[in-house]
Amino acid sequence: MKIENPAQTTYFICLEDETYTVTAYGSVEKDRCMETGQPIMDTYLDEAEWLKILEFKGISIQENIDHV
Repeated sequence: MKIENPAQTTYFICLEDETYTVTAYGSVEKDRCMETGQPIMDTYLDEAEWLKILEFKGISIQENIDHV
């Protein structure tokens, strides 16, 4: 799965097949590329929607930033 040269920042969430467990998430800036071997990748153009889905899955972006 690949995000290549998006016209705008594109957010993604990668999931495992059977469990739909989040295995990776992030964003790809305009005119950049990202490729993953994960079987499922959902993409979002709206950061608020992406954050809401991550929160629903139990992932807090602020929590992760605080631990870096």
